[in-house]
Amino acid sequence: MNSSHYTFAETLSDKMDDSDSDNNKMMYDPETDKNVYNECFPQTTKKFYDMKRPENSSLTEIMEQTSITLKTMSKEINEINDQNRNLQDENNKLKEDCDNLYREKLSIERNFSRAKDYYESKIKDLELNDQIKKLLDENNKLKEDNENLLRENQILKQNSAEAKLKLQQINEANPQKIHEQTEIIMSLQNQLSDKENNIRDLVQRNVKLKDEASKYQSALGESMNVHLSNDDQNHSVQLKKDILELQRNLETYVTSLKPKIDINLKEVGILIKQYSCEKEIIPENLDRPFIKGVLQRKVLHQIFEFLGNYKKYREEEFSLESDIDSKARELLSLIKKFSETRVGTDEVSKVAAIKIRQQIYEILGNRGFSDIISSQGTHIHNFIYYSSQTLNEIMNQYRRINDVERKNEVEQLAPTLIRDVLKIFWFRLMVQEPVPDIKFFENNIKINPNLMTGRWEDDDLDEICVNLCYFPLIGRDLDSDSDYKVITHAKVLPHPIQNQI
Repeated sequence: MNSSHYTFAETLSDKMDDSDSDNNKMMYDPETDKNVYNECFPQTTKKFYDMKRPENSSLTEIMEQTSITLKTMSKEINEINDQNRNLQDENNKLKEDCDNLYREKLSIERNFSRAKDYYESKIKDLELNDQIKKLLDENNKLKEDNENLLRENQILKQNSAEAKLKLQQINEANPQKIHEQTEIIMSLQNQLSDKENNIRDLVQRNVKLKDEASKYQSALGESMNVHLSNDDQNHSVQLKKDILELQRNLETYVTSLKPKIDINLKEVGILIKQYSCEKEIIPENLDRPFIKGVLQRKVLHQIFEFLGNYKKYREEEFSLESDIDSKARELLSLIKKFSETRVGTDEVSKVAAIKIRQQIYEILGNRGFSDIISSQGTHIHNFIYYSSQTLNEIMNQYRRINDVERKNEVEQLAPTLIRDVLKIFWFRLMVQEPVPDIKFFENNIKINPNLMTGRWEDDDLDEICVNLCYFPLIGRDLDSDSDYKVITHAKVLPHPIQNQI
C-alpha cells in the first residue's frame, strides 16, 4: 500500500515536471489520474472528488487544490508509516521477550528435573539407611536375646546336673525312705483327684441350679413387667401416631366442605346449639373450619353412641367383642377382690390384674371388629356394616356431596373410621398402664397450649377461650397440675373472651 502511495505521488510529480518543461504542452487527463488514485486511496479519493469544484475553475486552481490534498495525504501516509514502524518494533521486542521466557522456562525445567532426580535419590538413600538401621537394631536385640538364652540354658544344665547328683546320692543313702515317700505322694494324689471330681460335680450342680433360678427369675420378672416394649404396637409412641392418623381420617371423612358440597345450615345450626357453642353461621360468611370442627365432634359423638348400643348385645356371633369385654371386667374385678381378701406374700398376684387386662385388650385391639369368619365364608362385621351405613346417612343431613365419585370415596371411609375409633378408645387405651384418661374440654375454659392445639397466636392466649373441643385430650394424670403426661393434645376452636355472654 505504501509503495502504491509513493508511485502515485511520483507519477503525478513527473507529469507536473514534464508539463512545466514543455510549457504546458501536455494535455491533462483527469480520468487517468482518477483511476490511479482510486486504486491506492479509495477513501481519500472519495473525499477528494466530493469536494465542490468551482465553476469555470482553471487548471492552475485545480492543481493547487490537488497539491494541498496530496500534502494532507502524504502527511497521513507518513503517520501511518510511523505507526507501522512502532508496531513492528514492539512486535520484535515481544518476540524477543517470548524467546527469553521460553529459554528461561527450558532452563527452569532442566534445573527442576535435576533437582528432582537428586532429591529422589537422597530420599531413597535415607529410606534404605533407615531400613538398614532397623535391621541392625533388630539383629543386635536378637543377638542379645540369644546370649541371654545361652546363659540361662547353661545355668539350667548346671542345676540339672547338680540335682541329678543329689538325687543319686539320696537314692543310694535312703532307698526305703524314698519308697515310703513315694507311696505317701501317690495317696495324696489320689485324694486330690477325688476332691477335684467332687468339685466338678458341685460346679455342674451349681450351674444347673443357677439356670433354674434364672428361668424362675425371668418368668417372675416377665410376670411382674407391665411395661410395653418399643416395638409393641400399643407403645405410647406408636399409639400417638395411630391417634394422629385417626384425626386425619376423621378430617378427610368430614371433607373440606368445598367445592360441590352443600351445607345444611339449619341442621348445622342445631348441632352448634347442642354443643353450646357461641357461633352463628350465616350464608354470607361461612366459617368452614368451624363447621368442620363441629361435624368432627358429631362423628365421634355418634360412634360413641353406636358403641353404647352395641354393648347391650350378648352371646351373638357379632357380639364377641362385647362378651369378652364384659367377662374381662368381671374377671379383673374378681382378681382384685381375691388379692385383697386372701393372705399371701407373692408379688405376682399384685400385678396379675394388670397383665391379664393388657393381654385381653391387646387381642381385642388386634382383631376387634375385623371381618367375621363363618360357614358361609368371610363377611364384614355386622356392627361395622350397619354403623357405617347409619353414619353416612346422618352425615348427609349436614353436608351433601354432589360429586358422585367423591361421595363414594368418602362413604367407603366410614367402616375404617368406626373400626379405628373403637379399637383405640375402647381397646388399645386399656392396654396402657396406667390406663389413660379421655377429656373433652367444656366451653369458655381458658386456652392451655400445654393441653390443647388450635389456631391462635401466643400473644392472644389471655384474650381467648374454648368455644368447641372437637377431639379429646388423651393422657395420664390429667387432673394433676405438673405430673400429667399428654399422649395427644385436645383439638379446640377458640373465640374471644369478651364475646362471652
